[in-house]
Amino acid sequence: MPEGSFGDIKQRDWIRAFRKLGFPVDESKGKGNHVLAKNPATNQKYTIQRNLHRIANIKIFNQLKRWGRTEREIWDAIM
Repeated sequence: MPEGSFGDIKQRDWIRAFRKLGFPVDESKGKGNHVLAKNPATNQKYTIQRNLHRIANIKIFNQLKRWGRTEREIWDAIM
């Protein structure tokens, strides 16, 4: 997956990325196939759905940026 390509990112890629970046992911708390990621510093929660499309991936990426991670850190964690 080339950097900057949001179309090919799967839920399992995001789970791995969140964990690499220090955000716990609870796979048992989500509804259905959704998982719950949490920012321990602020207690904010973010739901990652199962079937992702390009726009959803961009929103997840931007959420990680709002939580203080750089684009470089995020892409490294996804790869």
